[in-house]
Amino acid sequence: MSRYDPFDPEELRAPSPASGGRRERKPEDNSPSIGRGGSSIGEQADSRNRTQSEHGRGADTRQKYQGRERTFNLRQSEIHTLAEIGQFRAVRTKDLVEFRYTGNAHEAELDLRDLKAQGLIQQKTLPGTEKEPLLTLSREAHQFLDRNRPQDLPKDQALYHGFVKPREARHDAEVYRLYQKEAERITSEGGTKLRVFELKRDLYRDLAKLKDLPFEQQAEERERIAQNHGLTVVDGKIPLPDLRIEYETRDHEQTRVDLELATQDYRERGLAEKSRAGFTIYAPGNEADRLRAAIRDPELTKEILSL
Repeated sequence: MSRYDPFDPEELRAPSPASGGRRERKPEDNSPSIGRGGSSIGEQADSRNRTQSEHGRGADTRQKYQGRERTFNLRQSEIHTLAEIGQFRAVRTKDLVEFRYTGNAHEAELDLRDLKAQGLIQQKTLPGTEKEPLLTLSREAHQFLDRNRPQDLPKDQALYHGFVKPREARHDAEVYRLYQKEAERITSEGGTKLRVFELKRDLYRDLAKLKDLPFEQQAEERERIAQNHGLTVVDGKIPLPDLRIEYETRDHEQTRVDLELATQDYRERGLAEKSRAGFTIYAPGNEADRLRAAIRDPELTKEILSL
């Protein structure tokens, strides 16, 4: 299941140090700026690829940056890669090559080798049927970005480091692809100025206040909280999407889409709640057919898109 399930007070008592703040990416032109993802931190994929291809890595020279306890020698491309991984916690190596480096495996290999050598990223192959390596930031990289935050990375942008439970790490890696898939659809329809948000922390903070209210007032206040966050109460709960993308349409109207990443562990009732909440539902390609087959509601089945 999604790690962004409806309100759990235990999670509020012990939040992740990196869970505060929203994820927001502000592109400089009409392309999406990040791949949690296009390219990251306001740097457009096409222009980046041309720079590296036409001028070589000499156009992106190394500079010394002071971390909390040591100095790092990094290229701007490597800092952008750190920021991209950090926004999603865990990213598959092959996905980073495809989206961050627009398929340039050689450039990706050089950057990742340098980052590993300096102890800034970690690689792990999780147990189970999936043998593809995942990348995450080290604690040192997280501290480095706190001190050397890229100019185009919002100050309130949440960053993550370290591997969590294998199930959650795989989920984070799929969310990276989830953004890419939906961003491609949005931009193909003329959408621009994509911004990505996490809603969990702010919503949970507001919901925590309900316990101090009389029971008969909690339902009304829950509805108000949901509306303030652009969400919907379903069966007394406020379902949370895995990802929210806000963007400007071709007609220059502000809109948004809430995305949910469904897996074979989902039950029909849970999916129905997400659908009633108005979420666009995706499933990994190797699980989408099995998920559809397990659901009896043909209308709900139609709403499950494949990554």
